[in-house]
Amino acid sequence: MIHFVVLKKHLNRNNKFMKKLILTLFTLSAFVCNGRIEKSKNEESLIRKILTDPSSEEIQEVLFELKKQDLSPKNVVIQDSILLSNTNTLYILSHKVHGNKHYGAVIIPNRNDIKKLPVIIFATGGDGMHNQFDITQDFNHNAAQFPSFLGEELDKKFIVVIPSFRGQQMIIDDKKYQSEGNVGDAFDGATTDALSFLNVSIKTFSQIDENLIAIYGGSRGGTVALLASSRDKRIQRAIVVATPTDMKKLYLLYSEQFKLLFFNDLLIGKITEKEARKKFISISPIHFIKQLPMVQLHHDKNDPFVPVEFAKILVENMKANKKPVDSYFYDEGIHGFWNDENYWKRVQDFIRPLLD
Repeated sequence: MIHFVVLKKHLNRNNKFMKKLILTLFTLSAFVCNGRIEKSKNEESLIRKILTDPSSEEIQEVLFELKKQDLSPKNVVIQDSILLSNTNTLYILSHKVHGNKHYGAVIIPNRNDIKKLPVIIFATGGDGMHNQFDITQDFNHNAAQFPSFLGEELDKKFIVVIPSFRGQQMIIDDKKYQSEGNVGDAFDGATTDALSFLNVSIKTFSQIDENLIAIYGGSRGGTVALLASSRDKRIQRAIVVATPTDMKKLYLLYSEQFKLLFFNDLLIGKITEKEARKKFISISPIHFIKQLPMVQLHHDKNDPFVPVEFAKILVENMKANKKPVDSYFYDEGIHGFWNDENYWKRVQDFIRPLLD
């Protein structure tokens, strides 16, 4: 306060000095403001370069590098087992993937024979910001009464593999299992986790027929299902529900969230522009149409979070590339999991050929 009074007296005696000081302050303020604007412009310019449609050579380079990933089982431990109401057993496993401890669940049917069984992978949804996955809620039953989303007819005929994803806490009844890693790596990293846990499951349970595999996923899980089935030819069928298929379009829809989750490492200099571009290409299923197996797609015409255009662009591109796709559209205005009585029947009929 003393300094302010002295300065005020000095300014009253010297209006020229006062004018210069005010001009200087305005200049500094404008400089700071322009600096922020310039930084924002630079960031937007950098992101636009990352969003540019990739060439076929870039896509092939990304596929080549993905194939070099080490997804072999490491430090596998069966942590727990739970007897389910339908007499199947749910096992909790932990393992290491890319240095991080990771958890997942496997449901083994209670059968008297030793016949190998097909597998369906269940990929959970999420937006990269919510770090809990409650099996109880996702399957709409108390864990102690957890039958199988396959229904009574098929729950003895399929092994269900349920990976949690990096940074995610898997909850089963009153038990919690925290996977390590960045929860924001919600597409590419989650796909790595899914395929790694599939390998863990195959190594651990001799009942699994690794030549008969399907994958089911909703929302983010649907994206993971498409990415995983494009990377691993053992996966013969993919069921996707309310799924983002084109990450450029998703960025335009949720740009601020996307910046936080997927461009932050680039903007703070943790990764290079080239690395960020490869990462961005790798999370967009629309770039890997030629690698996809048979797909069954479900989407609501008025989905409030993932517009139906995401489904249509996938269907159009698959048909253009003569890839098999079954598509179903609903009218309930929700983000997946409809009351339509034919919904689950369509899913079950789609995977039934794996039993032949």
